[in-house]
Amino acid sequence: MKEIDLRGLRILNTRPHHQGASLTQAITQAGGLAVTCPALAIEPTPTEWLSSLQDINRVQQAIFTSANAVHYFFTPLQQAQITWPSSITIIAVGQQTANALQNVSIEVDFIPPESDSEHLLALPSLHAVHGQTILLVKGEGGRTLIGETLVKHRANAIEITVYRRTMPEPDHELITGLWRNDAVDIILFTSEQAMRNVFTFFGEQAKHWLCDKPCLVLSRRLAQTASLLGIKTVIISRPETIIDALHQFNQGFTHGKQQ
Repeated sequence: MKEIDLRGLRILNTRPHHQGASLTQAITQAGGLAVTCPALAIEPTPTEWLSSLQDINRVQQAIFTSANAVHYFFTPLQQAQITWPSSITIIAVGQQTANALQNVSIEVDFIPPESDSEHLLALPSLHAVHGQTILLVKGEGGRTLIGETLVKHRANAIEITVYRRTMPEPDHELITGLWRNDAVDIILFTSEQAMRNVFTFFGEQAKHWLCDKPCLVLSRRLAQTASLLGIKTVIISRPETIIDALHQFNQGFTHGKQQ
């Protein structure tokens, strides 16, 4: 088993507070320095959507698009004492979502090989959905491909929006110090909205600094967004291999500094 070494590496962690803590801890344990600057805040939507689950036993498949979707769906469900049928086929968009489902004792049937809408829709269970009732549990905004494709294939798609992403109040003193002092070596982005929020936080005066700073993203689609925004060095990782990706980056980064 290889030793993870992040010594000397300074990482800007832009994940929401409740999701960023475990990553910050992992970075610190590996010898790195995590600078926390949440670029998203997550909050639940009103739970009127519970009324759409009166015929929950008719649901044949359920798609969960994030770990947040799992948390903000099952917490109100349990509070309302609604029993989740074991007959429903469960699809998680990625491993972190699957882990969140397992944490609430829900067995996952399918996970796509890559955590995006295209690979999810290519799963065998979604090939012939005509007439099926399919629950899509998601956050507000984001991509619409899954829902649109289900409707196109004449499924009875029930979309439930259980949380929303908002822009947190930025720490202007922290942000100014980061770019003026060149205080981080790499930036972690986990969503397009977080990436765009960071560019808003830092403003035009720091845009060149942001674009010159390597970033780590979790999908090819997010890598494309980073390139469109002008970021020159983009590294793609799976959510479960972030620390490994940072380790690999640090080996080259440290070697480069020694030249």
